[in-house]
Amino acid sequence: MFHLRKRGAGYLTVDTERPSRSRTSSNRLLPFGLALLILAGLAGAGYWGLHQSYVPPEAIALAERFLSLIKAGNFAEAYSLTTQDAMSGRTLEQFQSNVRHRVAVDSLLQKQTIEWRGVRPGGFQTYGNRLRRWLAGRKIDPDIIGLEFDAGSPVEVRVVSSSEGKWRVTYFQTHAE
Repeated sequence: MFHLRKRGAGYLTVDTERPSRSRTSSNRLLPFGLALLILAGLAGAGYWGLHQSYVPPEAIALAERFLSLIKAGNFAEAYSLTTQDAMSGRTLEQFQSNVRHRVAVDSLLQKQTIEWRGVRPGGFQTYGNRLRRWLAGRKIDPDIIGLEFDAGSPVEVRVVSSSEGKWRVTYFQTHAE
């Protein structure tokens, strides 16, 4: 609404009235907007979390122990951590022969520590996959994982998961980078 007023010396001024907004409508929208913002943040965090890779720490620990035992020359105990099949060696003698042919033991002995570098391509699992398997009532851990270590030279150690959830070394080799 406009109101014209005459002020001295012939000047006109216009007064305008603005309709006042109800404060209650904006007060009701604020909690709804905050709830929507929080919900969007939680959905984003959930999506991000479900797509993060998961590598079972027990598998990494087993592979590290396996390489440490080979480094220490304790082949009998290292052999006990394997599947004891054709890939790793059916006997202790076959296993020792496989170690000599597949692993650069000299570089393994020179390296002070054995460092885990990651998972071979295609070998990781996301938390989302774990959740999906759990909801379906299936075994959660993947069947096989190829782990990469720096032990003087790159070493791959493949571990398999049994139905009881135990990990065993099935294959190992030194390879080029």
